[in-house]
Amino acid sequence: MLWTTLSSKGQVVIPKPVREALGLTPDTVLRVRVEGKRIVSEPVEEPPEEIFVEAGLKVTSLILRRVKSRSISL
Repeated sequence: MLWTTLSSKGQVVIPKPVREALGLTPDTVLRVRVEGKRIVSEPVEEPPEEIFVEAGLKVTSLILRRVKSRSISL
């Protein structure tokens, strides 16, 4: 059995033997859910559209902030 801890930022490190056994890489998208008192995490082969929508909104927000800070009109 392998053990890991929760960081102060809420991050969990997946032990290397587990990452290797499942073929997880730094870009792997994981689906996380709660089942009773258990945390279940599984790789997602095709990320849901929401991930891309959220990323697009963040990028758009960042661009708008930069435009406003430079007084550029659209």
